[in-house]
Amino acid sequence: MKGRVFVAIDAANLERSVQDMWVNPKDITDVLRKNSASDLRYRVDYKKIKEFFQKEGSVEEIKFYTPDFQTVGHRKFLSFLSNLTYRLNTKPLKNYADHTPELPHRKANFDVEIAVDAVFRLQSYDTFILFSGDCDFEYLIKFLRGQGKIVIIFSRAGHIAKELPPAATRYFDIVDFRKELLKMDVRRAKNPA
Repeated sequence: MKGRVFVAIDAANLERSVQDMWVNPKDITDVLRKNSASDLRYRVDYKKIKEFFQKEGSVEEIKFYTPDFQTVGHRKFLSFLSNLTYRLNTKPLKNYADHTPELPHRKANFDVEIAVDAVFRLQSYDTFILFSGDCDFEYLIKFLRGQGKIVIIFSRAGHIAKELPPAATRYFDIVDFRKELLKMDVRRAKNPA
């Protein structure tokens, strides 16, 4: 990283890439030691993300792109992020009619919003950090690199398009930053319904 930093978090992409991460028994903290690794999971720790990047550089903005689930719990989470000074970009989930009510197809894609913000704010940052592995960002990354920007991608192996790592200045697998960016907790039992 160099200079001023703009962090863009594609929330759905980041959360999805972390949810199936394997917990190494060596990483289990003393507080969770009574649990087996299979009973634990990693979760994104947004407070740690902010602290990590503030320690590493001059963060101008962390922008969080997420669907608005319109639930009390999600609204509390968004309020928590606002209190951490994350800038939020939300929109409602779009429901598609090509699935059943039991297996809905819902989506809220933020690729265009992230790209527009990155280009619109071009003069306000030197390093662009993107939490996403979506192949649609290859064109944006190449454009930003052509403008002299450092572009750093954080994603997971198996969740990143093959086009992104060679296009970026650097690619980091989140698993290598699990202690800096993630937290571990007990996996919730699945509801049989």
